[in-house]
Amino acid sequence: MPPYDDETQALIDAAQKARSEFEDAEKALREVEDQIKSLEKEISFDFGPSAEFSYLYSQCYELTTNEYIYRLCPFNRVSQKSKFGGSETNLGSWGSWFGPEDDKYSIMKYEHGTGCWQGPSRSTTVKLSCGKDTTVVSATEPSRCEYLMEFTTPAICKEPPPSDPSPHDEF
Repeated sequence: MPPYDDETQALIDAAQKARSEFEDAEKALREVEDQIKSLEKEISFDFGPSAEFSYLYSQCYELTTNEYIYRLCPFNRVSQKSKFGGSETNLGSWGSWFGPEDDKYSIMKYEHGTGCWQGPSRSTTVKLSCGKDTTVVSATEPSRCEYLMEFTTPAICKEPPPSDPSPHDEF
């Protein structure tokens, strides 16, 4: 291709620079839109009456048993992977708080996991209990394709009632 005259080359260079700047701006816009979408998703979650469970968001906790590595990512998903290789199995995606009316935040429900062969989709119930550390304590499969995890966290600990010193009379 013959070289362009200086004026034409200057226009081509300017157009390429403008295209590159436009592509960079588009990329920055997409990143900001993704951040906004992520923040909107995060604020849509019920993190408890005082947002005490919010620190669990974007975290994952693992438990290794003789056979499996269980992974709980609160407000996202639960999975299981064999210690001896193979693919990860989805045990459910965040559904909702599932505790009784007087203790709603004591149980998390994860639903619509990988389907079991000739059976339902896997699901996991996570029972929360008070503990100093945030950790998965146990993982079991009490019935086919239905998993149960025990999870401790200080977020569920109830504050002790305020100490009310009994009035006393001084003589």
